[in-house]
Amino acid sequence: MVAFTLGAALSGCAANMAAKGSDGPDLSVVSQEATRMDVERQLGSPEQLQQQANGDWVAVYDVEPRTKPNLARAAGHGTLDLFTFGLWEVVGGPLEVAHARRVLVTARYDDAGKLLQLTSKSKPIL
Repeated sequence: MVAFTLGAALSGCAANMAAKGSDGPDLSVVSQEATRMDVERQLGSPEQLQQQANGDWVAVYDVEPRTKPNLARAAGHGTLDLFTFGLWEVVGGPLEVAHARRVLVTARYDDAGKLLQLTSKSKPIL
């Protein structure tokens, strides 16, 4: 009984992350007709901002994208937590962090601040 209670008490971090999802910015909202102000309203301030020789601006944003809750994955983490007396968190926690990997979004604006191009790629873990 003590082991079951201890396992239940220790479980939850990975399961909780999977059940909640991530409430980051919605990258699908940013459109090609957006201005820099519109993009920054969604993504926040850029990590880097450089002006190109032709007058365009390139901004790099480091964001955690929005992810949907996954109850099946949460139940799996919770079950593994119980059967391993909480030791699954050593594996499950980093797995959930890797699942919600940050994304580098690069935006190119013209000199008037209109969005010309938007690309994104997963940020390396290390």
